[in-house]
Parts: sequence; C-alpha cells; structure tokens
Amino acid sequence: MLMNTERKGVLAFGELLWDVFPDGAHIGGAPFNLAAHAVRCGLAAQVLSRVGADDLGRRALAEARRLGVGTDAISVDPLHPTGTVSVSLDAAGQPTYTIHAPVAWDFIAAETVTLTGLRRQRVDAICFGTLAQRSAVSRAGLRHVLAAFPAAPVFFDVNLRQHFFSRELVEEGLARTTILKLNDAEVTVLGPLLCGSLLREEAFAREVQRRFPVQLVLVTRGARGCLLVERAGAATEIPGRPVTVADAVGAGDAFSAAFLALWLRGKAPVAAANVANELGAFVASRRGAVPDYTEAIRQRLA
Repeated sequence: MLMNTERKGVLAFGELLWDVFPDGAHIGGAPFNLAAHAVRCGLAAQVLSRVGADDLGRRALAEARRLGVGTDAISVDPLHPTGTVSVSLDAAGQPTYTIHAPVAWDFIAAETVTLTGLRRQRVDAICFGTLAQRSAVSRAGLRHVLAAFPAAPVFFDVNLRQHFFSRELVEEGLARTTILKLNDAEVTVLGPLLCGSLLREEAFAREVQRRFPVQLVLVTRGARGCLLVERAGAATEIPGRPVTVADAVGAGDAFSAAFLALWLRGKAPVAAANVANELGAFVASRRGAVPDYTEAIRQRLA
C-alpha cells in the first residue's frame, strides 16, 4: 500500500502485536495504534515492524490493511512468533502488561530495500518509543531509519514498559527528538533517571529542553488533561475531558495521533493539544484501542 502523497505522512517504528485480554485478543502495540489513529485523523501512515509467519501475523497484516495502515515495511519472520502481550485491567480500567519475548518485532532490521521503498513515500514525521528497542537488532534498525530521514521531525513517546528501558536509550532518543510525549507517571521515573532528582512536570520539561533539541513536551495526565511546554514559549495546562473509562488502552496513542495530525497541518500546539485531549478521552471511554469515531469527533479533527 503506497501513501497518498497529497496527505501528510507518518512513519511509526516498533511493535506490532496482539493484546490478549480476558475476553480475547485485540491488535495493538503503541506504534501501530498511533498509525491507525493517524489514518483516521487524516494522515497517511506506515508501520515499520515485523510479524511472525503464523496465523496471528497474517491476521495482523489483514487488520492493518483494513484500518488503512501501510504494510509495505512490515516484514515476516520465519523463526519468531508474532508478538503478544497479556493485559489485565484494574477496576478503573487502567492496564497492566506482561510483554512476551523474544518475538518477531525484536528483529526489525531496516534493510536497504525497505528504506529505499520508504524514501519513495511521504514521511513528514517519524514516531517511536523505547519498547521496540529492547533488542539490539531493532535498536540498530531504528538508527538506520533516523539516519535515512535526517530532516524529518521526530515524535518520541517514551512508553516505558517493565524494565525495557535505560538512561542511555532514552537519552539517545531525546538527542533526535522534536516532540516528546510522556505521561505523569513517566515523569516521576525519568526525573531521577535523567536529572538525578524528582522534578515537577514543567521543571522536568525545561531541563529536557535545555539539554536536548526538544521543541515541545507533552505530559498527559489522564482525567486531569495534559501539560504542554513549548521551548520558546509558555507552559500551558489543558484541562481533561470527564468520561467514564471503559479501558485506557490506546488512549495515549490516540492523543499522539491527533496532536501530530493537527500540528503537521499547521495548527498551534495549544489548539492541537486541546483536540488531542478530546480524542484521548473519547478512546478511553470505549472498549478497544482503535474504536470507531463518532461524527462529533470526526468534525473536531477536520
């Protein structure tokens, strides 16, 4: 599937997997969720990932195509299975993950033929997190992608999971980041890790911007909305949208996709973050990481 060159395009690097809930399996992985929402937000989206030569892999490719996500850069691994994650939800709908390894997305090698194909398509932003970099192979693959698109803005959703991150890995990502997105709990982890002490959210964002070329920092706060810190501007607290949470899986990825879609189309960061808050809250109020949008949501994104 080729990107429509008339639309802004994003390339999401990383895990494509199945979230296994008590009631069944749902396609997921933060990069894939972001890409699927990006398509619904009016972007073209391509995922660079890897699945197994198994039924889950075939189903993942079919589901990606159904959702309009480009699959040209998704390779098939003959040796390792498609990734799965066991998910449990607490009474508030917040997820806990058990991430299995090794799986196909631990072996994402950005081969020359893949990069050549991607260069023929529109890549206006590159999105990635820390989880897919738990393996040396996929981490090297990401480096090749970033080197192939040196001018592309980078959206780094740190997406800390279990023990699959380190100071070195996060700092390497920040050195190439245009927009940093993380949640309030991740600020409490990364403050001591990167700065040596626990910092308030704005202070953490300013310290990151002092040390790295990060233009925008977005801190999501669940029901409390988000904090936007602009490198050359103010810090803005954007209130949340009250909803009854069905499950929070995919809400952060929807927030990211909406913000990117509007920002790439020239909207001011504050305006983009307001709409992103709305979409994140909407997704949290529905079951599944990529629920159907209502007409009201589609109008807000238009």
